[in-house]
Amino acid sequence: MKLIAEPPVILILAGGRGERFWPRSKTNSPKQLQKVYSNKSLLKETIDRALTLTNLERIFIGTNAPLKKEILKQEPKFPSNNFIIEPEGKNTAPIIALACLVLRKRYGNAKLIVLSADAFIEPLKEFTKTIQTALKEAEENLVLLGIKPNRPETGYGYISCGKPTLFGNQVKAFFEKPDLKTALKYLKKKEFYWNPGIFLFRIDTMLAEMRSYANRILEPLEKGFPFRDMGDLKLAFALLPNEAIDTAIMEKSSKIRMVKASFSWDDVGSWLALERILPPDANGNHHQGKEVFYHKSSGNISSVQKELIAFLGVKDLVVVEEPEILMVASKTSLQDIKAMLQGIRKNKILQKHLD
Repeated sequence: MKLIAEPPVILILAGGRGERFWPRSKTNSPKQLQKVYSNKSLLKETIDRALTLTNLERIFIGTNAPLKKEILKQEPKFPSNNFIIEPEGKNTAPIIALACLVLRKRYGNAKLIVLSADAFIEPLKEFTKTIQTALKEAEENLVLLGIKPNRPETGYGYISCGKPTLFGNQVKAFFEKPDLKTALKYLKKKEFYWNPGIFLFRIDTMLAEMRSYANRILEPLEKGFPFRDMGDLKLAFALLPNEAIDTAIMEKSSKIRMVKASFSWDDVGSWLALERILPPDANGNHHQGKEVFYHKSSGNISSVQKELIAFLGVKDLVVVEEPEILMVASKTSLQDIKAMLQGIRKNKILQKHLD
């Protein structure tokens, strides 16, 4: 009789604030809990993807305590014990290290898949197929996926892949977010891929690599594990650096492998992402929400709640409507949204609109 492979464990990282999606995204209800490009929240989209690979009991969400309450309000059927709670956000390496300790105690040396809760991925069938291939490569390696670039993107990290392995490729090098000139060069190179931040590995493999390359993160957590309460975990987290798993481990380990993705992917990082995700009209306008009417208007992005909003003779605007907030911005100014929010936060009357 053929043995059925143990299903993987999945960690969904969902602790970010999503400031670049204000006013839809706020401190207590960040973008991962919002419907951005479909009738599901970004988190629900990610959970549904995970369910094509494993069962609900083996899906975990990494987040903070306040957001756990909000998530369970939205997803009451999600197991309330399946949360990895970080006392403060310190990028991805610390929470992945903590998750490895928690999940090893529960599942032993299981295969773990790390997903982020703010990605656009389609088609679902190809995502599942790619992950199933990557799981084979993850038997003894740390695996990440590679997305073939379709534009000179300056906001993503890049991977240069090397010789083929059984199910993927060796990784030659990692490259940080480039300027436009460099991104254009990367686009022409066949071996260059985007790094979407999807990782697969056996828990013990990751822990061993952390001891070698990021023991300053792992040791304080191992020393206190299992933590008696959130207070003890908070003290341990205070000792940890703020570091991404990419720079802490992936760019240093010799066990890194890349598997080419056969699906389309986009980081839903700001309102500009809707320009790539939502279909345009004849004049390049992209819309999500209630009705809009564009007249002699082009290149706009809109997400509105009123029964009708009309655009007359305008171009390259971003218009986002919430019950008590209306944001109107030029597309080129969206890079300054965090600076604008800092100004709002300093205003005692307006700061309530950030929470």
